[in-house]
Amino acid sequence: MKPTHKLLLLVPAILLFAGMGAMTYYMKFLRYKDKLESDLATYSSAIEGFKAALDERSTTEQKLLEVAQSTLGFTPDQVDSRFRDGLQRLARDAGLIVDEIVVTTQAGKPIKNPAVDQKVSEFRTVARSESIAMSDVYMVDAEVRGGGSFAAVTRLLALAQSQPWIWSVRGFSLKPRDAQAAAFDIRLDVCTAFMPDLAPPAASGAPATPDSQPPVIVDPTAEQVLASGTIVSRNVFAPPPLPQSEPVTIAAATPQPVGNAPNSSTPPPPPPPYHEWRLTSISSSPAQGSMAIMLNDRTGGALFLSPGQAVLDAVLVLAVQDKAVFQIGERKFSLALDQTLADRHPLE
Repeated sequence: MKPTHKLLLLVPAILLFAGMGAMTYYMKFLRYKDKLESDLATYSSAIEGFKAALDERSTTEQKLLEVAQSTLGFTPDQVDSRFRDGLQRLARDAGLIVDEIVVTTQAGKPIKNPAVDQKVSEFRTVARSESIAMSDVYMVDAEVRGGGSFAAVTRLLALAQSQPWIWSVRGFSLKPRDAQAAAFDIRLDVCTAFMPDLAPPAASGAPATPDSQPPVIVDPTAEQVLASGTIVSRNVFAPPPLPQSEPVTIAAATPQPVGNAPNSSTPPPPPPPYHEWRLTSISSSPAQGSMAIMLNDRTGGALFLSPGQAVLDAVLVLAVQDKAVFQIGERKFSLALDQTLADRHPLE
């Protein structure tokens, strides 16, 4: 075979082998390299996410510790004692009859991890882990029973809603003691919580454990009093007041000028709608002082009056226990709970 023919056969063979080598290199190395680089990018992104989560973990743990510090303690006995004492004080501050106040508490109930309880798929492999299956929060239920005026039971509801150590108001019931609904029996169901696994260690520098003293009573705001008053917006148990007849004003006859047509007298202006505004409750606290809560029977609106403030032309002078004193013009009037301004009684 001539050298020229050999060269012509050798060139295609070399090209064929080079192509096969390049394809093998791509299939075996380059494609595998691309996959590794893609996996590396995925893992790098996951690592950055874990780093961000770790950076936020200290903030999350701090918030959990702050929540734990707002509870009544870390042991069942401490929580039960402080919860009972706090509810006793709450009922007394509301104005319930002291000798009739009864507070009962139940043992703490463990709250299961909702992810495990609902069998979330991501937790199936670790559901048997003690750290996942154990309860982190325990709920303690309590019941407050007592009696008092309509203003006292309304204030008790507002106080219960405003205490940070009461986690939830589960319900309440009111029962009038007489036909006039001058006093009520009340049952209030509340609960609190504690997290024993967040108890700080005894080492120095750890957050202080909640003390054993009764919890501080937080005074309700006007909005919380209004929210509680809306639930029992008026004393629906009391018998309706007797209908009040509107006062009739007789205008004195005026002399008519001689020689002119009769001069029609201008009718007197109508009296203010006193019958629309009803005294629903009296609130008294060291922070806000005494307040009278007035409800408009027609519109459903409410006013919180401090001494010196007015509804219509009636200025509040005094609000104590179950009555208020208003001044209209130069005269003072007394108003009892569940009475409208039209039912007022003059004070001598």
